[in-house]
Amino acid sequence: MERISVFGANGHIGRPLADWMRANSPSTGLKLVMRNEDHRAALATAFPQAEICIANYYDLGSLESALSGVQGAFIVTPDFLDEQRAMTNFVYAARTNPGLRHIVRLIADPPGMTAERVPDSLKAFGGGTAVQHLRAKAILEQSGLPFTYINIAAYFMQNFLTPFFNGPIRAERILSVPRNRRMGFIDTHDIGACAAAILLSGNQRHIGQTYHLDNGHDVLWFDEVASLMSDVFDQTITYDGTDETFLRICGEGVKAYIGRPDADQYYINYFQFEQDNETVWRKSDIVEFLTGRPAKTLRQWLSENKHNILGQ
Repeated sequence: MERISVFGANGHIGRPLADWMRANSPSTGLKLVMRNEDHRAALATAFPQAEICIANYYDLGSLESALSGVQGAFIVTPDFLDEQRAMTNFVYAARTNPGLRHIVRLIADPPGMTAERVPDSLKAFGGGTAVQHLRAKAILEQSGLPFTYINIAAYFMQNFLTPFFNGPIRAERILSVPRNRRMGFIDTHDIGACAAAILLSGNQRHIGQTYHLDNGHDVLWFDEVASLMSDVFDQTITYDGTDETFLRICGEGVKAYIGRPDADQYYINYFQFEQDNETVWRKSDIVEFLTGRPAKTLRQWLSENKHNILGQ
């Protein structure tokens, strides 16, 4: 493809995608799309040959501009977005570009999940990860546009750098994650690489597929994650799976991070949802299949990010 739009280009998936694209296909033009001007200067410095574009999923005109003149696009949406409105706009905008040949959309659902199986306790919040990707996919499936879905069938390793996980680890050497449950793990850099590789591939068989991404190595309970952290960090990280500890030391950070006063309760409900579906996580070679290289293990990632996690 001659030119590709990367939505969320300043984020922890879009930025690695752009890096991978530049390294593996420097002749492919990049249109880097973000929601506001905050990161324009940094992106322009990092990608001097790229076009920087501001777009909002609720603004049809800005989406049309972001998709103009490209043959491929990667889209990712923030939590609690109104996907009905956003993806309806996206479909209309995409149809204004007859040269758009392939779109990769990030979703994040337990493999096999349906809207009917999502508990009412999560639906009541009106949005969030448990429902919004299912809503988005229903709209996109009806559009007839050439989509490939990459589903995050694992936990972002980068979650351990967010304030509501990282704060307790730094302050009290506690990994506070309610509902000790079995999960897969993946580095967001590997996700970005997979999306880039799909867009750059000439294989039309990707279109219409849903690829469930995991790192092919780690399917762990969270108390096992704490033990792994203790080994890698050479100091004891205690696992605490109680709601009380999470609300005490993570609650305010979660509310600030998400920007909702009920975010702490949402996450407790979501953790229960993940526990109820903990049998679906597995190990596969999907990252290596798509990118040609193995995915990063959690041990490798923790070793590389030890000082960022511990603040030392």
